[in-house]
Amino acid sequence: MTITIVQATRAADMKAFAELPYRLYRGEPGWRPPLRMMQKDQFDPKKNHGLDHLDVAYWLAKAGERVVGRIASFVNRFHLEVHKDATGHFGFLDTDKAYPDAQGALLKQAEDWLRGKGMAHIGGPFNFSVNEECGMLTEGFETPQMMLMPHGRPDYPRTMDGLGYGKAVDTFAFLGNTHEGYPRPPIVTKMQDYVEKSSRLNIRPMRKGKFEEEIALAMNIFNDAWANNYNFVPYSDTQVQHMAKEMKILIDPAGFWFGEVDGEAKGFILMLPNLNEAIRDLDGRLFPFGWAKLLWRLKVSGVKSARVPLNGIRQEIQKKRSGSALMLALFETCYAAMRPRGVEDVELSWILEDNVDVQNMIELSSAAIYKKYRLYKKSL
Repeated sequence: MTITIVQATRAADMKAFAELPYRLYRGEPGWRPPLRMMQKDQFDPKKNHGLDHLDVAYWLAKAGERVVGRIASFVNRFHLEVHKDATGHFGFLDTDKAYPDAQGALLKQAEDWLRGKGMAHIGGPFNFSVNEECGMLTEGFETPQMMLMPHGRPDYPRTMDGLGYGKAVDTFAFLGNTHEGYPRPPIVTKMQDYVEKSSRLNIRPMRKGKFEEEIALAMNIFNDAWANNYNFVPYSDTQVQHMAKEMKILIDPAGFWFGEVDGEAKGFILMLPNLNEAIRDLDGRLFPFGWAKLLWRLKVSGVKSARVPLNGIRQEIQKKRSGSALMLALFETCYAAMRPRGVEDVELSWILEDNVDVQNMIELSSAAIYKKYRLYKKSL
């Protein structure tokens, strides 16, 4: 059947756009349905201030009247100001495996639209930026995705290769365990001792009663730490405020720590309980009983998995002994604090393939790569 591409402009179209993955992936062992409320909010300019810098179009692939795919194409004005690379992006690419031509048709539409906006290159997938879900899963399909990480199928990357898309960069997700890999290698204990005995270095928990301030401080460190990262675009103040509201229910003080030099925060780590484990059987719905199950699992029974989506050390000490020591101490402190909460498996993601320094530190905790993602690029 012929595939047609239509722009999603009506409320009904956007509902179909947001809900398509729940139909496509239902029943797949590796699929963990995200909260529908959060997915819907992602496309709402009033709630997602990351859209303030985007010129975006949403597209649906149809076979007759049946929706069989989706994609978003967008120009990120903030990205262009920072990188000046004439690159537009695509994201939210999902297709029905019964319609293999849908992926190519959707990408062609995204390319044509971006070309019409004056872009010379297309890159992705980004949902909507490098600071959100990004990358296409290429290895690790047999394990479920952690919170705020993309799902996928093996046919997606194979099709990308055939459509002329090349590798921009690969990213890795590491999986560790809070009970394994002990005793740590001597370098880890040596660095911990260095922090403990130093009069200048200190590890502290988040300050109670100052949640918003602590989130803002962490993101200020993050923006500095990762400024030279691939395609990095800093979080705006508005985005940080929105993030603080969204994360408040998830953040456990035991998973939020800062590393200080002379009383000034120079690094941090944030470990979040894996929301996808807590909502695994809710089909993304919180009503009528999903709220109760979610709160019980997060606050009472607990979850056994977690993810470290954010951490960083300010650039000024990244290559110094103090920076390495603080990072290792932050990881070990966080592991020790979250272990009594019942957390066992911890994903550390995502990590660029060429970020060898961070990979080496992660591997000191006996974590290993278990998923790989690829970001693609193509000239228009």
